Amino acid sequence: ALLTGVGQIVFTALVGFVLISVLGFSQISSLYMAIAVTFSSTVIIIKLIGEKHDLQSLYGKIAVGYLLVQDFVAIVALMFLSAFGQGTAVDFWAIFGIFLKGIILLGFVYIASKTILKWLFKMTSSSVELLFVSAIAWAFLVSALGALAGFSVAIGAFLAGVAIASSPYRIQISARVRPLRDFFIVLFFIILGASLSIGQAQVLVSHVLVLSLFILIGKPLLMFAIMITLGFRNRTAFLASITGAQISEFSLIILASGAALGHVQVEAVSLMAAVGIATMALSSYLILYGDKIYRRVEKHLSKAFPETHHDPYVANRETLSGHVFLVGAEQMGSD
Repeated sequence: ALLTGVGQIVFTALVGFVLISVLGFSQISSLYMAIAVTFSSTVIIIKLIGEKHDLQSLYGKIAVGYLLVQDFVAIVALMFLSAFGQGTAVDFWAIFGIFLKGIILLGFVYIASKTILKWLFKMTSSSVELLFVSAIAWAFLVSALGALAGFSVAIGAFLAGVAIASSPYRIQISARVRPLRDFFIVLFFIILGASLSIGQAQVLVSHVLVLSLFILIGKPLLMFAIMITLGFRNRTAFLASITGAQISEFSLIILASGAALGHVQVEAVSLMAAVGIATMALSSYLILYGDKIYRRVEKHLSKAFPETHHDPYVANRETLSGHVFLVGAEQMGSD
């Protein structure tokens, strides 16, 4: 997860910075946008992989792993931005203070998850509705504490979610939260569309097209190269790499924070909103039909990246015609 997540962020940011600079944006705007395009939407990817019942597959686990790394980097970036004032001046004492408050907030969440949260969920677990309300209250509490400490609300929400995810009641809470999550995904896209219409006149279709193609094609290719280098099979590398072919909600939060600080032009935010709409829509089909797409490109990938013959499936695939295989039931059997 670390190698894949960090490698993808570094290489995508480098290529993205060069590409966005060529499009004519300033260095600071290019830096913000390059960082923004590195992140992928955790909410959308996990929802779609979950609908395919692939969360427990190898590529599903890899996708969740690198998404968590991306989210952590996004949280650190938001904490760093919290130390900036208006303009571009950097106050190093403010950065130190914000990271110190971040460590204190993280420590509070960790201790609370082992003590208060454990007791609270155990007490409310007799009623599913009460357990659900307690989880929501916990999320609002940590979000409010994060806002009071000078962070983005998203930082507190992320930490609250991590604490709930480590709870033994996470499955019951997740089942109740799912409809609420889907409802807010709809609101997220409405807000995304509204933010696009505000600066629509300044968005060039050519810029949207270039960045969208980079995210839909270039970003998965970089991810695929990293996973092949790590020794994964073509199918696993392909399916995991196409999951990241969109930008994240964190991308828009970072750009909005940059715009509020005066670092990024409004046109850049509108452009990234348009790219977000395009990539989130198209990448959904890439994820849902990933297996069908892979079967069409499998021969070409096998020629470009021959798989090692120590794998029995690869070594004996020519002799498998006419055979019947008896496999386990449930997900493995249905696949």
